[in-house]
Amino acid sequence: MTDVPSQVVVFCPLPPKPNGIADYFAEQIPYFSRTTKVTVVVENTHPAPTGIAANVTILYLEEYMWQQHEYADVPHIYHVGNNPDTQYMLPVLLSKPGLVVVHDLNLHYLIDLTNLSQGDKDSYTLALQNNYGESGVVIGQQLSKFGWKGKFMPHELMMNASIISAAERILVHSKYSADKIAALGHKHVKIVPHHFSPAARQYQPKLKMQYRGELGLAGNKPVITSMGFIAKAKQIKAVLAALSDLKKQGLDFTYVLAGQCKPHEYDVYQDIADSGLSENVVVTGFLNEDEFFKYMLASDFIVNLRYPTGGESSGTLTRAMGMGLCCVVVNIGPFSELPDDCAVKLEWDTNFNHNLSNELQKLISDRHYRVKIGKNAQKWVERTHSINVTARAYLEEAAKLQDNTFFSTRALNNKVLTYLTEPQLLNWQRNNTISNNANNLWWQANLLPTNAAVVACIANDEAHQKTILTSLLGYAREQIHTAGVTDFDNVFNGNLYPAAVVDACLSDLAGGPVTWIARLNKILAIGAKLVLSLYVPQTLNSEYNLDRNSIKQLLVAAGFSMDKSVAGPLDITMDKQVVPSSEYWVFAVTKRSWMVNTNPEVYKNGASELTWLYDGKSPAKRLGEDNA
Repeated sequence: MTDVPSQVVVFCPLPPKPNGIADYFAEQIPYFSRTTKVTVVVENTHPAPTGIAANVTILYLEEYMWQQHEYADVPHIYHVGNNPDTQYMLPVLLSKPGLVVVHDLNLHYLIDLTNLSQGDKDSYTLALQNNYGESGVVIGQQLSKFGWKGKFMPHELMMNASIISAAERILVHSKYSADKIAALGHKHVKIVPHHFSPAARQYQPKLKMQYRGELGLAGNKPVITSMGFIAKAKQIKAVLAALSDLKKQGLDFTYVLAGQCKPHEYDVYQDIADSGLSENVVVTGFLNEDEFFKYMLASDFIVNLRYPTGGESSGTLTRAMGMGLCCVVVNIGPFSELPDDCAVKLEWDTNFNHNLSNELQKLISDRHYRVKIGKNAQKWVERTHSINVTARAYLEEAAKLQDNTFFSTRALNNKVLTYLTEPQLLNWQRNNTISNNANNLWWQANLLPTNAAVVACIANDEAHQKTILTSLLGYAREQIHTAGVTDFDNVFNGNLYPAAVVDACLSDLAGGPVTWIARLNKILAIGAKLVLSLYVPQTLNSEYNLDRNSIKQLLVAAGFSMDKSVAGPLDITMDKQVVPSSEYWVFAVTKRSWMVNTNPEVYKNGASELTWLYDGKSPAKRLGEDNA
């Protein structure tokens, strides 16, 4: 059996935060504490946590940042959800490798909170580029110009790439999410089901009528409940429409919306009024844990619809099924993995509304039917969702973390890069002689940082670049890893570099420019600096247009953003589109994304073809990211 770590640092909100992830982890803490010292980091404005054992250390983010290096060799666990309560942990998550628990596959709202919601469209466009490369730039430009229009909705953009590529290991609650993440290339994805809440066991189904009395619910008619935050994606409007039809048919019931309503996001009260169900619907507002369980057990069945799905798993669903309640779900995403005899699973198709109405009618009228499904669900949850097993699985995954010794830079470079001053360049140039045949533009333009931990040096003739890197930029020879322009990806053997300088001929990439540049993407870490120097021969045979502007477009298509460009010793405008003879072009770029468009617009031969290059490389091969 895999050993568990002696200590972990966990980033996660805690009760009394009104957050399902907070409740989820709080239930796990006692099981963690049996074997492992637990330190929990919460946001600076977090209310004082309640109900947490005294042997658990709680740090506010500011306290952790002051002490972070004391925890550098301690496994880090990050609970990430698509909500503002997990926003605070992003700077640490993106710089310190760890185990990331992805509760919601779609993280658009979480990323949006840091930029677009603050009115910063440029940063949002950059975030889109970091996730989707060239396509993200186009989407950002369209958004800036036209806003969200038509049928497109933000939920269609998962915005999870930066977090997935930053994670050393990932834990999810469904095969659906695991498959989606694995398809992006991450090799360390573990499925651990939502545990069944131990707190639920103190509540008894046989006390249903007592709970109804305490809550002011009628005891003589069926109670249907939807639990949690009231959002449009939970298809409350469709449920109201179906129940309205059933009421007209003579059925009586109470529909409880057991959760908090955010009118600025979804005005459920208007839909209730429009459906004619004002006397049948109860909106509770936010519930504490005791009220939550009582409303659940006061119900005859639960309607837990999600469409569209963001790949989220539902802790509420696990609790309801574990308490023997029949649940209605949309047969999509993680919910499709439920056994067919443990829930009512509705297909999302043209017949959805009709089928929803029929199933609700059957569940209201047929007690035996709903009880049978609920009992099947309860047996399945008890068999597969033990908290002892799930808590152990978390710690076992944390024990497998390897990159526990330093804080690296997995997202875009957030450290200060050092460049030479102009006097330093001039002084060096006065005291050194460089061949007139060599490419001097890249260093004269001061394009490569001096403080990267290691540099990939790619050239057919390496002597010139190595001289510059050692005598001018101050790199030791052991910091310079060299390779030729044709076989560099094989030579570097999967290493990821924080900086690279390439001296090539335009003819070296003429046969397949995107493929060649994408190979550069594969050897560079996110946020890495690339200086690409291209000698332009007098004659060039290529089926592609390889003028200056096209090279810029090809670099963007390969997941880079342009920092600076230089052409020739005299012409620095880069405006010319004519290929001159015997000129050097230099492009300084930053790697933004693993997403590569293998058929960009400059090819003029069809639609874009996006490829995700990230392959879950071992952190041991991520060279020097801590100093990039």
